Amino acid sequence: LADQLRNAHQVERNGIGLRLEKTDLAGGSKLENAIRKILNNDSYRKNAKKLRETIADRSFPMKKIFVKNMEFLAKHGPLRQLDHYGRHLNFLQYYLVDVIGFVVLIASALIVSISAFAFVSIR
Repeated sequence: LADQLRNAHQVERNGIGLRLEKTDLAGGSKLENAIRKILNNDSYRKNAKKLRETIADRSFPMKKIFVKNMEFLAKHGPLRQLDHYGRHLNFLQYYLVDVIGFVVLIASALIVSISAFAFVSIR
C-alpha cells in the first residue's frame, strides 16, 4: 500500500510511464490520453529497454544474492541479531492495549467532568 506512490514517481522519473491519480480514472479520458501518449511516443519504449538492460546487467544479480543468503543461513543458522524483539511480545503488549486503555480512561474522565460541569452550570 505505502510503496505505490513511490513506485509511480519512479516510473515517471525514469521515463517509462506516466503517473495518474485515482481521480484521473473516473472519466476515462485522462487514462486513454496517457495510454495513447505512451504507445505513440518512442521515448517510453527506449527508456524501458534501457532500464531492462540495466537491470539485467547489474553487477549483483538477485538470484546470486538470494542463493548466497540461503547458503549463509544454512551454514550459520538464523542470526540472533536479526530476531526482532516485537516477535516475542504478548497480545497486550503488541497491540498497546495498556496505552489505548489509559487514553480511553483519560478521555472518558474528561467527557464525564465536562458533562458534569455543563449539567451543573445549566441548573
